Amino acid sequence: MHNQLMSALTALLATCSIAYADTTVLGAVRDIHRGGYGGVIEYHWTNTLVAKPKFSAGWAGAVHNESDDDSWIGLGVSGEYSLSDRMFLEGSFMPGYYSQGATDLGGNLHFRSTLGVGMNISDNYAISFALSHWSNGSIERWNPGTDMAMIRLSIRH
Repeated sequence: MHNQLMSALTALLATCSIAYADTTVLGAVRDIHRGGYGGVIEYHWTNTLVAKPKFSAGWAGAVHNESDDDSWIGLGVSGEYSLSDRMFLEGSFMPGYYSQGATDLGGNLHFRSTLGVGMNISDNYAISFALSHWSNGSIERWNPGTDMAMIRLSIRH
């Protein structure tokens, strides 16, 4: 049931997002505590909430899958702060649905917070390094949480 739901939600996010998102983010992920690895794809609708010269914020959606069959899909907000013409800080917060594979994180509702630093390599591409934390916010009795390191490529459409 969980795999079918995750597949349906992933397809829905991909279908809706590709047509309207202005940024696609592809990332390689390493779980710092548990040693797992995986990938993430995100869609960002930048400037939909805030559009300032050095700061933009908007809606975002993400799908994350790991080699041990853990997966997560979420929707929330993302922001980017320009440090210079090339360098930037990025962050996001997304509540989402966690489907347990080999790792029990306590329940299905999990919040992902991400902070990163990046560099624009052209008008359409950027690379970044980010750290993410997943937690159920102690709404479940078991809340081990987990942290991940990500290398990301942003493609601006």
